[in-house]
Amino acid sequence: MTKNYQFDPVQRIWAKPGTSTLTYSDGDENEEYLFSVITNAKDVSANSPELASAIKDWPSEYHLSPVRHNLLRPFTLGPSDHILELGCGCGAMTRYLGETGAKVVAVEGSRRRAAIAAARCRDLPNVSVYCDNLIEFQADEAFNFVTLIGVLEYSNQFIAGPDPVCACLEKAGGFLAKDGALVVAIENQLGLKYFNGCNEDHVGIPYFGINGLYRNCDPVTFGRHALAAKFRESGFSVLDFFYPFPDYKLPGAILSEASLHDHRLNIADLLIHYTGRDYPETHQRAFSEGLAWRAVLENGLLPDLANSFVIFARVTDGTLRATNWLAKIYNRNNRRLCYQVETSIVPGNQGELNVVKRRLFPDAPLPHTAWLQHSVNASQYFTGNLLIGRIQATIAREASVDEIAGCFAPWLNFLRGNAEKTTDRLPGHFVDCIPSNLVCCTDTSLRYIDAEWVCHDSITLAWIIVRGIYHSLDGCLENYNTIHFTYRQLIEKIASLNGFKLTDADLVLANHYEKQLADQVLGSGSGPISLEEALESKVVGFYRAARNIAELRRSHAENEQEVARIKSTISWQVTKPFRFFSFLWRALKKQFQ
Repeated sequence: MTKNYQFDPVQRIWAKPGTSTLTYSDGDENEEYLFSVITNAKDVSANSPELASAIKDWPSEYHLSPVRHNLLRPFTLGPSDHILELGCGCGAMTRYLGETGAKVVAVEGSRRRAAIAAARCRDLPNVSVYCDNLIEFQADEAFNFVTLIGVLEYSNQFIAGPDPVCACLEKAGGFLAKDGALVVAIENQLGLKYFNGCNEDHVGIPYFGINGLYRNCDPVTFGRHALAAKFRESGFSVLDFFYPFPDYKLPGAILSEASLHDHRLNIADLLIHYTGRDYPETHQRAFSEGLAWRAVLENGLLPDLANSFVIFARVTDGTLRATNWLAKIYNRNNRRLCYQVETSIVPGNQGELNVVKRRLFPDAPLPHTAWLQHSVNASQYFTGNLLIGRIQATIAREASVDEIAGCFAPWLNFLRGNAEKTTDRLPGHFVDCIPSNLVCCTDTSLRYIDAEWVCHDSITLAWIIVRGIYHSLDGCLENYNTIHFTYRQLIEKIASLNGFKLTDADLVLANHYEKQLADQVLGSGSGPISLEEALESKVVGFYRAARNIAELRRSHAENEQEVARIKSTISWQVTKPFRFFSFLWRALKKQFQ
């Protein structure tokens, strides 16, 4: 670095004496909480369970969730890399980059946030944190990667001039080595979730970006074509786009550009569970994003409607490392480290696609009492459609309960065919044999995929029926034919219509096994509400926006309560025969008119 910076041993940051810093903040209370949590933590690693347990709201989740690191995991960064992170915030990505062994220089304009980042990386000698405005930062060395993660959209607020966005890109590009790449993560102005009523992430107003309401002083995002034009205006001629889902902040899956052109890969099924996050979540949608991706893909629009982009931008052409994969999928949320898995879909040597799995932390200790074996095996990718897609589409069509039950029939028959005839028990590897893991092949057969959990003994058929139906209903659009059921009632109804009678004992046992599974995978007490509690609650899907005007919902609920009250009165019961004969008389009169 240049000699203009002096080291502050208390805050562990480098800064220019007397330089004013940015006032950008996530709020005093939030940042003071983060600083307290990080400075007092014994484990500040990227995957620290201690820090993850301190997540209490969206700001703390954004800064402390290890899921953020999925964004850069596919690109195999390591000790040979020299990385400049511009706008490092409170150090979440800085910590991850440092743990790869790369030499990292992190720059943050806010002194408090820079100090938090330094505290997060306090045991990493390969990481240096600088407090300086991005546009004024100076360095005497070149970097093979420069990152702008969630930064470019704020260019208008910290760079003066006629085109702050291009100025930011040009400034960042000036730090690159000859064959280096600029890495930018940013929301898509035209992301599908924004058409679905989610707030614009920076101003908190729905449809703000889609309506083009940005002013010169606002954070600003771009659609894919407009963003690509900005890169090219700034001297970057080679652009590699990647698509993180549900977005770049907490990605569970990342698609490469090549995946969009490979007819063997059913991307719509990969995305069926990825509904864009609203910050904060309002739980309302005009349509099902998981289902909409199919039509989007059929019309070649996924690159234009993905919620976020990750772009590797270079001045000259070359080979971008480790991008022989089509898709990366991460199973991490709240899991113990030993059970966190990266799944890669990669082209094989014989024209096939392969599914390659690996444990992210193979040395992490297993729980002392492991009821289930964790299976992480490579397999062939099977072309077809997941059964869960058919179920979700049927529910979204406002189908009757009978129709919905019919969608479960192929799976339930598949279970019946694999169960022991006398005991109604299934093989131990059927723990995950639920509709989201069943592929409907072109010959109408079903193929069970991703058998991740294996019990040492056989398992009860009733448990898999309960968990399969329950997890299939979760995340669907609201259906007026089901919202008056509890989950228990609807599960029993669907099972009954398919010839299965579930007893109270079956449901008690299902709750017991589901709790055992959650305790092993997530840790005791770390899971969501128990299955027992969930079964007694009303079936809830994503509210359809047309029905979700707060006043109308409130009015509808009040009307339902009033009708129920009237029907429970003695006068209503006493007059019931008169209403019947009145209805009969009107019907007969109408018939003979």
